[in-house]
Amino acid sequence: MFEFEKKKDLSGDANIFQTKGSTQEQILLSDIKNITLEYIKLEKLKNNFSQVILDNFNNLNFSEFIPYPKFSIKERFLKYKVRDCNINGLNIVSVDGSSVIKKFMNADFSFLKVIATKYHFYKNHDAKIQYYPDFRGFNNFSIRGNYLHQEDIAVEANTSMDMNFMELNLLNNLIKESSDIDFIIIDGSIIIMPINLLFSKDPDLSKKYDTLLKEYQKLYLNCQDNNITLIGSIKDTRTAALTNLLKDSIQLLKPYRNFLNDFLTIRYRQVADLFSDLDLFSRLLNISERSCIFNCKREIEKIRDEGNKKEIPNYFPLDFYAFYLKTAKYDMPCRIEFFVDENSLPQEASNKASLIASVLHPISSLNDHYGLPIPQIEAHRRAVFKPHELNLLFNNLKRNLNKNGIKLIEKRRDRRPF
Repeated sequence: MFEFEKKKDLSGDANIFQTKGSTQEQILLSDIKNITLEYIKLEKLKNNFSQVILDNFNNLNFSEFIPYPKFSIKERFLKYKVRDCNINGLNIVSVDGSSVIKKFMNADFSFLKVIATKYHFYKNHDAKIQYYPDFRGFNNFSIRGNYLHQEDIAVEANTSMDMNFMELNLLNNLIKESSDIDFIIIDGSIIIMPINLLFSKDPDLSKKYDTLLKEYQKLYLNCQDNNITLIGSIKDTRTAALTNLLKDSIQLLKPYRNFLNDFLTIRYRQVADLFSDLDLFSRLLNISERSCIFNCKREIEKIRDEGNKKEIPNYFPLDFYAFYLKTAKYDMPCRIEFFVDENSLPQEASNKASLIASVLHPISSLNDHYGLPIPQIEAHRRAVFKPHELNLLFNNLKRNLNKNGIKLIEKRRDRRPF
């Protein structure tokens, strides 16, 4: 059994830091071997935990807890089979953006780019593709200058909000122009993130955040009014939200279920802490399966409870859910998010999750090693900055500044003479 207790040094404190370095020979002959053995032990523990869950799959029935508002898992079992639907005739839009920040001693410049793709499927693997706002799918740029003294983290937060707003605004304008959109896929979360406490007192950032909230609200309402299903597709996430919910749910079931003693023998609470959701459900899900849905409205509640956004309607009458979808043999699941009206029953959310999974699976299973929806892949391919695009924009900016006697001074880390 892997040792979960913290190792102590002679002073009794946790020995968090390695006290001295190793030679290259020690790393090659000893340290790498030790780390490998430690990781193998962890993998055995993880595999045992996963197997216990699968062996007790039918016993892990959460039906009795679903009616309770604070119980976030809203389906009976941990996973469900996905049945592909016929996507012939569906119109699926995906949006993505990219940003690059050029930081100098005397100013910062942000270059942003956002593109939306619209797929009209007439067969499961064939589609007519359109791009917005530029028909070629390349030209939708923006440049922002920051001439004030700001910490790097504030510049990055500012750029992130600019990027986020551009994506939402493009979608809202596209919905105005198109009356036939069935699904929208956002590359990333569809849930509003609460403003960082470090920036909540910055009047400029706070005002920008208010504008961003309004654009989110506008998108939610547009999707509801036009019967569009809004989906967040998150490629890489380190969250352990569903794993922690599962751990707590086993705790609720355990006192009344003798057959769950299997979990006690493997010290399930400590082992569960080793997992992210992707790590756990990559072991539990087979291809064409999804996890149970779970409520993930927590971030919206944080915004409302902060109470410092009184000038805008910051309460959204929606319930946000997430699940994990396995579409490719050699890829991890993808986290999928969606919303329903807050008055909807859990069964309605479950039905919507099954519908979303049945649409996403056939357009995400074309590559055994990369299981994302093809509209999302194409939007990313078009939105990412090409080196020649960035060079063209930046060199032109620098040339115009130089003509007026202004020279941008690079940070020292970028202009070392050695």
